[in-house]
Amino acid sequence: MTIPAVILLKGSLLITLTHSTNAKVESIFQKDIVEKEYANVNLTVLKLLKHLSDAFSLPTHEIRRRRKELNDLLSSRAENKHLIGLANLRKSLIYFTSSTHNNYVMLQNLKNKYFGRTFHENEDEFLVDAQIEANQVQQLVEMEAEIVTQLIATFDTILSNNLNSIMKILTIWSVVLAIPTIITGFYGMNVDLPLMHLRLAWVVIVGITLFLIGWVVVLLYRHRII
Repeated sequence: MTIPAVILLKGSLLITLTHSTNAKVESIFQKDIVEKEYANVNLTVLKLLKHLSDAFSLPTHEIRRRRKELNDLLSSRAENKHLIGLANLRKSLIYFTSSTHNNYVMLQNLKNKYFGRTFHENEDEFLVDAQIEANQVQQLVEMEAEIVTQLIATFDTILSNNLNSIMKILTIWSVVLAIPTIITGFYGMNVDLPLMHLRLAWVVIVGITLFLIGWVVVLLYRHRII
């Protein structure tokens, strides 16, 4: 999940708000506001924006590590819990993609706002650095989201192909096994049938059954069903 953080400026007064407790965000606020003293409040805000944008990097790398782990597990044996884990990663990356995009757009437009028109040269450099970092984080998140989406699509295709292969095998077996079932079913009736008085009738019947099975298999092979 991603949670918005609000930064308010009233003169030299800086107010930060967030509706959820997060150790990483609190640490950024603590270090950039309380423990450091910049030349002015503008630099403090720019540092906050840069570090808040950078905060997406670590969980994105953790998602990458988890994605590689799930990829290895699914390559050896596809289980529902691993597919659900991959889907959860994609859900997280959807939030990340939206947030990093909004962060980058906000930093890009900041120079055109009243807040950015009063920047000095060193503050412009801080803003450019923050924009570069936000762009890099956005590209990292988008790339990881695309990889996860492609992985899910690939495994969906693999599972679908496996299911088709199983259904094909079951269909072939059903067709092949239907032949002896039909023949033996006829000869299980209490009526006069051809060959029933021969001493080795069962050998002839088995031979006919095997011939028909072979003929069906050849037909299936020629039509590229098997």
